[in-house]
Amino acid sequence: MAGRTMMKIFLAVVILFALTGVMEAQSGRRSTGGSTTSTTTTTPSVAGPKTTEKKPAPAPKLQLLVGIDREEVFNNVPYYIYDTVLDNVIRRLGDAEIVFANSGGKMTRGDASKAAKQEKVRWVVNLEIRSIYSDSGRQVKNNQDELVISYAVMEPDTAKIKHSGVTRQHIYQNGRGGVSLPSKNGGVYSEYSIKQAAIEAADRILSDFDISVRQGSPF
Repeated sequence: MAGRTMMKIFLAVVILFALTGVMEAQSGRRSTGGSTTSTTTTTPSVAGPKTTEKKPAPAPKLQLLVGIDREEVFNNVPYYIYDTVLDNVIRRLGDAEIVFANSGGKMTRGDASKAAKQEKVRWVVNLEIRSIYSDSGRQVKNNQDELVISYAVMEPDTAKIKHSGVTRQHIYQNGRGGVSLPSKNGGVYSEYSIKQAAIEAADRILSDFDISVRQGSPF
C-alpha cells in the first residue's frame, strides 16, 4: 500500500516537471518571435545640380548717326558753334546707357536722307542751327543772342522722318560790350550756354525714343 502511494507521488512529480519544461519552452518561443528589431536605412542626401539664374539679356542699343548742316548761306552763326553743338549732342546721347551715337560730321538734309537709305540699323539725326538775330537782321544787344537747334530723325532704310523738333536757348557773348552784328568769325559766345542748348536738343531726341539719361550724368 505504501509502495503504491510512493509510486503515485513520483509519477505526479515527473509529470509536473515535464509540464513545467514544456510551458517554459513555449514562453521562450513567444518572446523570441515577438521581439523584432527594426533597422532603419538612411538614404544619403544627394545634392542635385545647382540651378544658375539666367541673367536678363542686355537691351539692344539704339544706334544713331548724327550730322550737322553747315551750309546755310544766310546763317551768320560762328563756325565753332557748329562743332561745339555737334560734339555735345553726341556726348549727351551717349550718356544714355542703351544708346550708341557717332558723328556723321557735316551733313545737309539731302546728305542725311541718302545716308539713312543706306543704313539698316542706325537712325540718322540731322541737326540745323541758326541765330534769331542773324535771321532777322537785328543787332545783338546786351551780349545776348538766341540759338535755335532743329533736328530731324530719319528711319534706317526708308529715310522717313519719324521725329523732329526745335529747341531755343539764350547764348551770351564773352567780354564784349555795346552792340555787334552776328558774323561767321565774330561773337565769342559762352561755351556753357552753347552746351546747354546742345544738351536740351539731345534730351528731346532721347525722349522721342522714350529714353532718359541715367542718373549721375556730369551735365
